[in-house]
Amino acid sequence: MCLLKVYVENTEGGDRTLIAKNVAYISLDNGVFRILDVDGEEKNISGADFLMIDAVNSTFVLKARREIKVRG
Repeated sequence: MCLLKVYVENTEGGDRTLIAKNVAYISLDNGVFRILDVDGEEKNISGADFLMIDAVNSTFVLKARREIKVRG
């Protein structure tokens, strides 16, 4: 089973940081991405916008618009 890995790309240089792996669910509510993995762990990410999803490589990339906040 290929589940998603979620990365955040910074605004300077385009470096990517892995935020979550084995992600089964992603939603967006009021500017906050809610990310759930297969173990039921939840992370909430704000301060980023959707950049791309790559189904072949199972990656979901967010672009930081300022300092991001990760809760969870």
